[in-house]
Amino acid sequence: MKSIIIISFIIFGCVSFGAQAQTYQINKQNYNHVMYTRMPGDPYNPALMGIASTISGLGQILSGETKRGLAFMGSTYAAYGLGILALNSSYTQSGELEEILSDVYVRFLGAGLIAGAVILNVWSIFDAVKVAKVNNMYFQDMRGNLRSVKVELNPFLSNNNYLGQTNTSAGFTLKITF
Repeated sequence: MKSIIIISFIIFGCVSFGAQAQTYQINKQNYNHVMYTRMPGDPYNPALMGIASTISGLGQILSGETKRGLAFMGSTYAAYGLGILALNSSYTQSGELEEILSDVYVRFLGAGLIAGAVILNVWSIFDAVKVAKVNNMYFQDMRGNLRSVKVELNPFLSNNNYLGQTNTSAGFTLKITF
């Protein structure tokens, strides 16, 4: 029983830490989810992704981060399953002290796994909202919505030769991009 739990933790760790979606990893370096403003045409609704992530990982999958969502989903439900398995398999037949202590240890382990699964589920909800916001900001930037007005003011200096006379002119150029 203990070896099954240890192997499950190893698999759980490999699955949950190895599956990172590259597009979100790149987008989160360029966009701050706190600065997000909803605009028409955003492909992902952050509130809806949070609600969808009550089924752990579904919000990430719907936001285009399939590997990330599957990592949340797999790790959460693996922890739930192992926790329930540990709680249900810890009945002692004899009354020896070692078996009773082992039974208590397995019950605490099961309760800890279920508590960890609940924490992962809540984390999944907040993460789905964040992923949806960051990915929306990327799409807004691709459509040009984030940089609606760009103003550049550059100095210039030129020498003009007109009919044998050299004129020096200086000034500024103003460039406005919408």
